[in-house]
Amino acid sequence: MKPILVTCVYNGRSDWLVGGKDNDEGLYIGSLKNLAKLNMPMHLYCWPHMVEQMTEWLKPFWKEFKVIGCDLFEWPRSYEILETKNKFVWHDGKHNDQGPIKALMYAPRNELLCHWKLKWCSMARNNEWGCDKVFWIDAGVSEWCKIPLSLGGGEYRYPHELEQHYPDSHYWPENQNNIFNEKITDGIKRIFEDKEWFFITQDQQNDRLAEFDWPEFGSKTSKIFYELYGWNSGRRAREGSDDKKAFTMSNCINAPENHWCEYPCWTVGTFFGGSFDELDNVIMPLYMEAFNKFTDDHDIMPFTEEPYYSIICQLHDYNLFWFDNWNHGHENEPCYHGDSKKPFYTTLLDVIDYKSA
Repeated sequence: MKPILVTCVYNGRSDWLVGGKDNDEGLYIGSLKNLAKLNMPMHLYCWPHMVEQMTEWLKPFWKEFKVIGCDLFEWPRSYEILETKNKFVWHDGKHNDQGPIKALMYAPRNELLCHWKLKWCSMARNNEWGCDKVFWIDAGVSEWCKIPLSLGGGEYRYPHELEQHYPDSHYWPENQNNIFNEKITDGIKRIFEDKEWFFITQDQQNDRLAEFDWPEFGSKTSKIFYELYGWNSGRRAREGSDDKKAFTMSNCINAPENHWCEYPCWTVGTFFGGSFDELDNVIMPLYMEAFNKFTDDHDIMPFTEEPYYSIICQLHDYNLFWFDNWNHGHENEPCYHGDSKKPFYTTLLDVIDYKSA
């Protein structure tokens, strides 16, 4: 078994309609240096004009990789999505002595990028290294609000700043506490021996699916759920049915007891993976069916990938690990934002500790 790592790095701005996190591509190099320690071959996607530059940045530390240019607008119905999104991302400015300030756009999520993730994973079937499994992980996963500094997390820094702020002593193997190493890869392989596919989830319902079931949106989520999956759920079930569907994360390892949600649990797109056949034959058709159904409605803000992952995981029990907070919860470390019972980074420890069935 040989998994391929798939990820992407795109510059997208929150004042562009396509949206984004306002991070230049170079700011992800420190996190990618962490991911190189997993020792997997990699396909990395970026804007076509950045292929050469990304390749040069990666050469010093990544053994087997290919940088691939992809125009995000080639995603199906991309311009339709942006036309719908344009109705939701403009915000009135505050007033000053001269009158109202010009309206401002705020679009912090790049929906098109998010939709490409599964497709890029599927395209990795035809890879250069004979890899027979696929593993997606976000390129910026080791940012220090998620991962404690002591375990390998780091602040976004440009490549020319890394030697000063994050020298080799920050990374594995010099830093034996850094969790980004081949132990993750070994854990992923054990998971792939047992599972055709896996995701991770939060211990709460997906609030986008819940939001668009509000009466002001016409309780659309529960209507679509019933039409596509026969689920008597959400607001539709409130009309008097006794067989209201409850959504759980009971399939997750060490899941909380008696935990249920009114809408599918919030499966996230940070890392996941499995077999190409499961992806192409089961997951992608379900994804595109739900994507097209919700995209048909131009009166709701377009979704990212996670509501669709949340639905699919309820259909096929793909959720394997769970967490309750993105914040790392280490009070004495940088970027601490409060306590957490099971922070996100523990899902990576769950991968490392995974025991084959």
